[in-house]
Amino acid sequence: MDNGSTDDSVPLVRDSYPEVNILALGVNTGFAGGVNAGIRNTASDLVFLLNNDTVLDRNCLDELSRAAQRHHQVSFFATKMLFQDDSGIINAAGDSFGIDGQGRNIGIREPDDGRYDEVTQVFGACAGAALYRRSFFQDVGLFDEEFFLIHEDVDLDFRAQIRGHQCYYIPTAIIHHLHSASIGRNNSLQTFHNARNSLFVLAKNMPASLLVKYFWRILRNRQQLLGDSIIFGQARAWIKGETGYSLRTIQTALRRFKIQLHRRVTTREINAILVDPDPKG
Repeated sequence: MDNGSTDDSVPLVRDSYPEVNILALGVNTGFAGGVNAGIRNTASDLVFLLNNDTVLDRNCLDELSRAAQRHHQVSFFATKMLFQDDSGIINAAGDSFGIDGQGRNIGIREPDDGRYDEVTQVFGACAGAALYRRSFFQDVGLFDEEFFLIHEDVDLDFRAQIRGHQCYYIPTAIIHHLHSASIGRNNSLQTFHNARNSLFVLAKNMPASLLVKYFWRILRNRQQLLGDSIIFGQARAWIKGETGYSLRTIQTALRRFKIQLHRRVTTREINAILVDPDPKG
C-alpha cells in the first residue's frame, strides 16, 4: 500500500521486489484508508498489517501463523513491539483500555526482561503490526476512516470487544518499531488527531452507564492531556481537535447507535476488561 508517497518508494519496490503487488492510491488517505484499501484488495484468510517504520524478526510471521492455528477461537493477535533504537525496551505488548477513557500500549517503556513473555489475552492490538482473521473484519467491519490516523486501532479493538472477539498477545512474534517515524512527535497533526479521535472512541463505544460511572476519571485524564499539550506548545491543536469532534456529533451518534445495537456482551463484561491506570486515584 502506498498512500501518496512523494519519495521513490514505489519505483524502488517495483525494481527491487517485482513479486510484490503494489497498490498506489496517489493521495494520502490516512492509516485507516490505506489499510482498508489493502484489506479489500486481498482475499487471504489471515491479514497481517505492518507499518512502514518496522522491522520483523525472522520468525515473526511463523509464530503468528502457528498461534492462529493453535487458537481457533481467537480473532486477532498482537505482537511484541520493541523500540527499534533500543531493542531492550517494550513499545507494546498488546493494548489495554483504561477507565479514564485512554487506550494504552501495555508495557510501554518497560524493560524486555521476561515479564511480557507469556501468551496473554489482551484488550486489543496495535495495528502497526498485528494479525487478523478475515472473518474478524467481515463481522466487526474495517477501520473507521473518519479517524484518518491515531486511535483507529483502539476504536477497532473496542468494537471487537463489544462483539465478543478475543485478542491474544504473542510474545514470540517480535517487531522492532521506529516509533512515530512517519508522523513525528508532539506536533500539531498528532495532537489534533489524538484529541479528536480519543473522544470518537469513547462516544462510539463506551456504554452509557460506564461513561457516567467514570466521568470524573475521564475528565481528569483529558485535563492532564490538555496540560501536556500546553507544555509542548500544542494547546491550540488540542482545542481544535476537541472542536473537530463536536462538529461531528450527529455522525458519531449514528455510528454509536449501530455499534451498541449489535452489542453481544454485557456492560459488566466490558467493565471487567477495562483497567485502572491509577488505582490510588
